[in-house]
Amino acid sequence: MEDLKLWDLFRTGDHSAYTQLVNKYFKQLFNYGRRYCQDREFLMDCIQEVFYELWNRRERINSTPSVKWYLFKAVRLRIFRNQSKWNRNEEISGDYNFVVEFNIESKIIDDLDLSELSKKIKNILNSLPPRQQEIMYLRFYEGLSLDQISEIMEINKQSLRNLLHKSYKNFRSEWIVVLILLSDLNLIS
Repeated sequence: MEDLKLWDLFRTGDHSAYTQLVNKYFKQLFNYGRRYCQDREFLMDCIQEVFYELWNRRERINSTPSVKWYLFKAVRLRIFRNQSKWNRNEEISGDYNFVVEFNIESKIIDDLDLSELSKKIKNILNSLPPRQQEIMYLRFYEGLSLDQISEIMEINKQSLRNLLHKSYKNFRSEWIVVLILLSDLNLIS
C-alpha cells in the first residue's frame, strides 16, 4: 500500500514521493534492464527517461494496481524502443537473449558450503530458454503476478502459463541430478 500512496502523491506533484519512488526502484529497474543489454549508460538513460517522462506527464497518469509492474513495463518498452542506440547494436526479436544469473540457491545453501550443488542448480536454471528465464526471474525474483508478467512481456496469459509450465517441467527433469548429488553428500535420506 505504501507504493500506491507514493504513486498517488507523486501524481499530484509531490516531489518527495517522486524521489522516493525513483530511489526505491532505480536499482531494481537497472538490474532488470541488464538482462537485455549490458550497456550501463544506455540503461541508465532509459530509466532516467522513463522517470523524466513520468514526472512531466504525472497529471495525466492513471492510478495503477502495482507501481512495480508499471515501472517494469515502462522500462522494458523504453529499452525495446531505443534498441537502435545500444552500443552493441544487438537486435531483439522473439528470440532475444535474457541473461539471468540465478542466485537464489546461494541464499539457501551458502552456509552449507555446497558449491557443487550450487553450480548444478545454477546450470539447470541457466539452461532454460531466455523467455523461460525471464518468466522465472519476474515471477520468483521480482514477485510479479502472472497477469503482470503477461503485460510486461506482451504475451497472452495462456502462452505465459504454457511457458511457465515448460520451465517447471525442464527444471524438474534436471532436478533428479541435484537429488542424486544430495544423496551422495548424505544431505537427504
